[in-house]
Parts: sequence; structure tokens; C-alpha cells
Amino acid sequence: MEKPVITANEIAHTEEVGMLHNNPVRMLRTKGGFWIAMGKPKGKHKEEALAAGSHSAIVKFNVEKQFPDFQPAMMKSENFSDSTVVDQHSHFLSDDLRKSGHDLYSIQNGDKVEFHITKFNSAIAKVDSHIEGKTLVIDSLKAPSHFSSALAKATTEKANGSGLSKIRIKA
Repeated sequence: MEKPVITANEIAHTEEVGMLHNNPVRMLRTKGGFWIAMGKPKGKHKEEALAAGSHSAIVKFNVEKQFPDFQPAMMKSENFSDSTVVDQHSHFLSDDLRKSGHDLYSIQNGDKVEFHITKFNSAIAKVDSHIEGKTLVIDSLKAPSHFSSALAKATTEKANGSGLSKIRIKA
């Protein structure tokens, strides 16, 4: 089976995001919005995809998890900001959903918190929220209903982990 090839005209943006074994790791954003981390794993002579996904912070989170020797660079772009906190909440998904390639992440940048549901690293739903004082405010609930229980548990875990005392859903 041939590996997919991405041509230069399909790439919207590239930025160096760190080092892995003294080789640069670059984050590529395709024109379609998909993110790919490229680098040379230990013992490899050619650059390859290290991780990919629908959000740059999720891709960086997965590179850091998969490659403990990865050294992040100081970020120039807000998309790659080191102040972004990614938490995985996939343990709240049913076994069937996890086995079918689904994951659940929260991505916090300042007071903005997004919950992303992915399937094989492609976004299938996003819930926007923000922090007001000690409250996590859910701005939109546009996710399939079979994710409701996992999202409720993930928002509770995120609120507790952030020292918040309330969760409110905007009407």
C-alpha cells in the first residue's frame, strides 16, 4: 500500500515546533485544516509524520506523549502557544466508541475551552465554552447525543481540574 503524498500546493502553513533527537519537528497545516507533525524519529533517516489531527494542540499533545524526547520550541504563532493546555478525556467514552477510533479532548487557551470529539484524529464535533469567574460556561452543545454522557463527565472533570465550582449551559 502506498503512503499518501501531500504536495506543496496542499500546505497552507508550516512552522517549526521543536526538536526530536537533534532534528527539527515541523507542524504543517493543510489547506483543508488538517494538522501534521513531521520529524525524524530515532534511527530513521527520512522525515515522516509523527502525529496528525484536526487541531494543532491535539497533534502537539500526541507528539509529546508518543516521543518523550521531544523538546518544544518557543512558539511564535498563537496556534502553537505553549500556554494551551490539552487534556484527554477519552476514558469517559464507551468501550465501543474508543475501539472504533473515537477520542475526547479539552483544549484550554486562556479563558477559552473547547471540547473536541475526534474519530481517527479527524474532528466530528466541537463544543465551545469559556470560563467566567468560577464557572465553566458551555456556549454551544452541537454534538451527537450518544456523546452526551462522556461530554458531561469531561466538562465536570475539566471544571474540577481548573478549580471551578459551577458549570452553566448558555440558553
